[in-house]
Amino acid sequence: MTAGPAFRPISEPLRLAAMEVADLAHLGDRLQGVIAILSASSARPDPNMVMEAQAADLMSQRLTGLAAFLTALAEAAPATAVVDIYDAVMDLTLAEQARRLSGPGHAPAPAAVEGGELMLFGD
Repeated sequence: MTAGPAFRPISEPLRLAAMEVADLAHLGDRLQGVIAILSASSARPDPNMVMEAQAADLMSQRLTGLAAFLTALAEAAPATAVVDIYDAVMDLTLAEQARRLSGPGHAPAPAAVEGGELMLFGD
């Protein structure tokens, strides 16, 4: 872990961001399944639910496109171009996301990222 500037080739955080966005696209795909199950459990399909299901599909498609775009930028980035990833992740509210986008061994110190941790709600 690092507590200050961490300069890395710009292709690395772009590649990590592409992976993060691709993961979000997969999550969107899974949510479409949940929406379909909820919609099917109703005797009469709610038109708003159908529109939301279509919006979830569009979101997944857009995220997949964005992941491909970031991957292409990462591949095209000059090897000499560097960025301070520490500054870039300081505004993130999820520590786990900051860790993933920072790359191995370069996550901000735990005190640097406050709150925003994943909480699962039960019954």
